[in-house]
Amino acid sequence: MNFNKIFGIAIITLVLMVASVFPASAHGDENMAINEVIEHAEELVEISVTIHDQTEFIADDEALDDDLRAAGESVHLSSHEIEQIGEHIKERADELKVLAADSEANEDEIMIALGEITEHADEAIELIDSKDADIQKILSDAPESKQQYATAIKEAVTEAGSIANHIKSHAAEVEEDLGFAEAVVLEGDAGTYVTAMEELANEMVELSHTIHDETEYIADDEALDQQWRDYGEEVHLSSHTVEQAAEAILEDIDELKPLAAEPDANEAAVKAKIGEIGERAQEIMDELMSHDEAVHAILDLEEPYLTHASATHDTVHKAEYEAKQLQKKSEKLEDALYPAAVAAEPSEISTEAEGNSVPGFGFPIAIAGILGAICLFRRK
Repeated sequence: MNFNKIFGIAIITLVLMVASVFPASAHGDENMAINEVIEHAEELVEISVTIHDQTEFIADDEALDDDLRAAGESVHLSSHEIEQIGEHIKERADELKVLAADSEANEDEIMIALGEITEHADEAIELIDSKDADIQKILSDAPESKQQYATAIKEAVTEAGSIANHIKSHAAEVEEDLGFAEAVVLEGDAGTYVTAMEELANEMVELSHTIHDETEYIADDEALDQQWRDYGEEVHLSSHTVEQAAEAILEDIDELKPLAAEPDANEAAVKAKIGEIGERAQEIMDELMSHDEAVHAILDLEEPYLTHASATHDTVHKAEYEAKQLQKKSEKLEDALYPAAVAAEPSEISTEAEGNSVPGFGFPIAIAGILGAICLFRRK
């Protein structure tokens, strides 16, 4: 076989290799995001089973108070709805994967599927939020013998909310990866502040994971006295609240961007959304500060627990600081979008002060007044 034939075969082989790679990579990002949606939908179904089983220990125990059992039954029934929501999301995501193979031809169907997935995830979040009072009652009223189930219920329901938020985020990624979402880029100071807010919110999500993992070493160690484990569990549960609030802030920022691109036309909506972000940041600070005693109490532990207690302590305070910074950035963003409103306050004060005297005419008016008085006096 001569050199030309060998060279020709090599070129053909290379072309075939490249051709085989590009179609796979062209749809790689959206497929990864769709797979995440499918995986989280399966997790939602699994966590619904946990909620179902754990609430039975409260709802079906006739020795317990009727109100406590009713709260358990309420959360128990919600597990069936969460399971159905998870199954519906998985069905639509499976269909979405097929549609995404030819995204241009199936754009309308893809957008409908993504809309339904997001609606189902919102439905789960609203359902979970509506059970907050019942969960608080279970935690506060359950006897010591049932506290392990109460805690498991709280963790499972909180995890379900977090999963639903993840599904929404990945659905948005699919839309973006397919090129259907219009990218909004804010320029100038507004863009700088929005980017900083996103970075802070993402970091708070990561910090919540650190708090979650570090406190598990204390809360789940049966060798420790119950008092220490309770402290660890208290801080551990707060990590879920922090994670959900930070993820909600990221969603708020995504909703804020297109509104802030036309700040004058959307002033009321922009200010309302910035206000929501500030409130969520405050929620994170309040949540963490409410567990300050527990955060500092575990620092009295000895090694190997002290390492985890110290990491928890430092991470909690860092999350508090970053929530405060995010709040400040949101205020600066509003000032950057509406500089006239900031300048209006001092100008109104100065205008009011200046209203009592006419600039440049004070002295002539005073002279005219004196001359008038003299003329009047001489006529008399």
